[in-house]
Amino acid sequence: MTDPEVPTHQTKSELALRVLRERIRSGRLEVGYRLQVDELATELGMSPTPIREALRLLQADRLVHYEPHRGVVVARHSPEKLSDVYAMRMALEPLATRLAIEHMTDELQGELQTIHQNFLAAGRAGRGKRMAQLNSAWHLAIYQAAGSDMLQDFTGRLWDVFPWRTNWAVEQRTADSMREHDEVMDAVRRGDAQAGADAMFRHIRAGSASEQPELSETEQ
Repeated sequence: MTDPEVPTHQTKSELALRVLRERIRSGRLEVGYRLQVDELATELGMSPTPIREALRLLQADRLVHYEPHRGVVVARHSPEKLSDVYAMRMALEPLATRLAIEHMTDELQGELQTIHQNFLAAGRAGRGKRMAQLNSAWHLAIYQAAGSDMLQDFTGRLWDVFPWRTNWAVEQRTADSMREHDEVMDAVRRGDAQAGADAMFRHIRAGSASEQPELSETEQ
């Protein structure tokens, strides 16, 4: 997945924030990774000032924090926050999936199918980071297709404020997630909005069950 291009209406701070959020969300920047202002400024072709502003906003969202002698690093998150975010996802994302299927066009279905097939291929090849990127793209494409700006905004916030690092190295969770995505896509192909919503709910619930114990261990 390539980094976002620079829209003409975006400030450099907004661009830096967008790029770093996506990297944290997709798992490209892992827990504890040190974010160096000068290095990021050189990579993104901008001065240190917008990088510092982006890091300040990420720190306000608790995606990064300052550690003595290390600087700004990608943060860990508490089991309580993870539980809250999953509860909201289980409420909103099945609704978004149902609306998406009700508004589904052949073009959108084709785009989802392409992302899905690439996700399955990455899973079979054991490419964990690529799976994380495609997983994010697939979910957000579904919610965009719901046709509700407010719902898209709310679901997008849930993905933006938390770094989704499903452990794709765990063989069973990888296989389960591939099967769960298949169930949603089967409902999309059949145009069964309620079945799609139910499948998405099960998928998110299973993800919650698999991630919370691991996160709890890291906080002990």
